[in-house]
Amino acid sequence: MATKTAPDARAVVEAMKAFDTFAVSTHVNPEGDALGSAIALALALRAAGKKADVVIRDHVPAYLDFLPYHGVVVPQNRTLPLGYDVLAVVDCGDLDRTGLFPSSPPPVKLVVNIDHHMTNRGFGGLNWVVPDATASGQMVYELMLAWGIPVSRDMALCLYTTLLSETGSFRYSNTKPSTLRVAADLLECGVESAKVAQALYERNSPGRLQLLGEVLRSLERHEGGKIAWVTVTHESFRKTGTSAEDTEEMVNYPRSLKGVEVALLFREVTPTEYKISLRSQGRVNVATVAEGFGGGGHRNAAGCMAQGDLQSVRARMLSAVAAATAREAP
Repeated sequence: MATKTAPDARAVVEAMKAFDTFAVSTHVNPEGDALGSAIALALALRAAGKKADVVIRDHVPAYLDFLPYHGVVVPQNRTLPLGYDVLAVVDCGDLDRTGLFPSSPPPVKLVVNIDHHMTNRGFGGLNWVVPDATASGQMVYELMLAWGIPVSRDMALCLYTTLLSETGSFRYSNTKPSTLRVAADLLECGVESAKVAQALYERNSPGRLQLLGEVLRSLERHEGGKIAWVTVTHESFRKTGTSAEDTEEMVNYPRSLKGVEVALLFREVTPTEYKISLRSQGRVNVATVAEGFGGGGHRNAAGCMAQGDLQSVRARMLSAVAAATAREAP
């Protein structure tokens, strides 16, 4: 497939205007930026007179069920239905991470890749990748402005959720003046900031709090306290009646420890496969660490999968993180 780089939102708009039907997708296990961006883009395309659906492999996570997804999101089982002209993929660095194309290319005329991950693989026929963007949702907002699409309250709710999720409630270093200006614009569209924060952060189930206790009991530190990690096993899920989506943001607890440079969460997928989430305080580029394991992400937030038992996976990853930390030593 021939690929082309879009210099700005207007170039993406001009390409999209030529088509009528759109499938909008994102990565498996979508979080706030992924799902919020996808729903907002689909709603915007519908407002522009296009047929658009959000097609994802997984269900909508319970903690994001306040988003206006009914009649918009179409969960699928590892395949993309026929009948779409364009596949627009948001917040996803690799087409494989959609989980929709196990053995064949997408059955569409054009794949549009809209993303802000620095490790994006440029998999689209049209690629608009802006690593400096705070969130993919901010890019979708720019696209809507370039198209002249009025921002409805539902669109604004989705886009504000992307910003709040991606910046850790505007606490992280990716919070820029432009981020807050966009947030202010979205609030003026009728978004109630307190209700979004409550929906995201104040609806814990008893099981999730019990799981947090299990996770914190697994806390360990390394390299003079510069590296900290926690572990989540199937047994932890069984004891607390929870699932993988209940671990969202738990990696930030070891990250919050004084003196920690890099935090990790090891989550058991199978006894010989682990999902690893990495977070940095800013000095260490964890995206490059994750790339070494076939993953990717941002400088301060990344992830990957690793094969092997927990002891060997942890040893390999901690060795890589320690080496990266040493390279970045002042």
